[in-house]
Amino acid sequence: MFFSMRMSPQAYLLDVRIRQACTLLTHSDLTITNIARSVGYEDSLYFSRLFRRKKGQTPSQYRSTHQSPE
Repeated sequence: MFFSMRMSPQAYLLDVRIRQACTLLTHSDLTITNIARSVGYEDSLYFSRLFRRKKGQTPSQYRSTHQSPE
């Protein structure tokens, strides 16, 4: 699938992980550390840097602006 989109395997994996993290940030109360681990990153600070680079805001900022109403 990533070959047809001219995306490297690493870029595709990052995209999948960030999309899953966005879903978890929006629809769960898991901590950022637990979300980072659940999408494959042991280091939550590294995850936060990658997330910010990809989405333009930190995971916490993303959560506060996109959290679904309960």
